[in-house]
Amino acid sequence: MNTRLVSGLAAALLALGCSTFAFAGASQSATPTPAPTAPAPNPLPTLPGGIVNDAINALGGIVKAAYGWNDTESLGTVTYYRGYDMQLKLQLNRYRAIHLHRGTVINPRGYSIHDGDTVDVRGRPQSDGSLNADMIVVQGH
Repeated sequence: MNTRLVSGLAAALLALGCSTFAFAGASQSATPTPAPTAPAPNPLPTLPGGIVNDAINALGGIVKAAYGWNDTESLGTVTYYRGYDMQLKLQLNRYRAIHLHRGTVINPRGYSIHDGDTVDVRGRPQSDGSLNADMIVVQGH
């Protein structure tokens, strides 16, 4: 039984040694082929300086206005309108006071604003958070 184990082990070692020798001899005699070179990657296109920041700021301004966080613009539903005072309900149940003046432009021209109208108001921000309206655009009319 021991002779079988020894002879099996010797055969395995001999086979392993022969294969290693044959592999080593083959690799030394053959000249290695160079690895193919990968094509150069295409360079990324470049954009003119500042265009990315301008696009981000424009999109940010639209989102801020829709949620009432933009100083110079508000988009919301009219909850109160009398004379030169108006109140808008903005997204997330926020409210903003709007002050009109004789030069405030209302589009469409000649339209009378009513409670419940959706309007886009642009103007000058005040320190109390209200907005002095220069232009009001009634949505959907």
